[in-house]
Amino acid sequence: MKISKSFIVAAAILAAATLFVWNRIERTKNSATTTDEGARAWMLTHHEAVTNQVVTNSPAPQPSPSSNRVPHDLGFRQKATELSDAERLEMTNLFVTELKPAVEKWASVYGEHIPFNVADLAMDKFVERIGRDSKIYHSYTFVTGDITLGIVQQSGNTQVQYLASKNGLTVMQTMPTAGAMPDLSTPVTVSQVLALADADSGQQIPANLVRLIPSAESGSLAGGVIADVGSAIKNAAGIPISKADPGFMYVFAKDGKLAYYQRTR
Repeated sequence: MKISKSFIVAAAILAAATLFVWNRIERTKNSATTTDEGARAWMLTHHEAVTNQVVTNSPAPQPSPSSNRVPHDLGFRQKATELSDAERLEMTNLFVTELKPAVEKWASVYGEHIPFNVADLAMDKFVERIGRDSKIYHSYTFVTGDITLGIVQQSGNTQVQYLASKNGLTVMQTMPTAGAMPDLSTPVTVSQVLALADADSGQQIPANLVRLIPSAESGSLAGGVIADVGSAIKNAAGIPISKADPGFMYVFAKDGKLAYYQRTR
């Protein structure tokens, strides 16, 4: 049976995203370390690292100060339960003055696509921070319901970097029922995805850098779509000739809610 190229691409993206986020959520639930630098660095550079659907977990090289890639030396890592009273106060002030406003700004772009109530995001949802001792990179992880939310501070910017729904990814990795007609409809169009990416990045991204793949092609998320903004566009020789900076990876469920979001580069 001939397997379409879009199926292979969707399966590769899904397998990588599911493995990364599932491990993050499970380790959070078990009060274990929730961040793996190798996997995280790979997710941030997934377009260049997917080769024959194999994930490389080698440490990322040190980025330039303006890069969104994760530095290898991330400094001190702390779970929420390990914070001292003084550190928790400091973290609370940071949340109120910088992190929550960044989430609210991001949510104002994605509006009805946000799968949780931003008003419910509070310090009791904080799980972990990394990079306390770093001068260039800080990451903060929150979990609300089945949603994992990552916020990054780097190069003077505070931005939502990823979101993942455990339930959504579970459905995506479940193979569709044999013989059933897949629902290949999509809840968003290329122009709608492009408008979201433009508003999020503050740039005008070329429409040819947006690719939509029905999620039902590679799993049981019927009526959803994998939206890739900014993958390297390759010529006939396989050489990258164009890409968006930053790029975005989205998975929209049938109701239009985000099951997965990642800001890359």
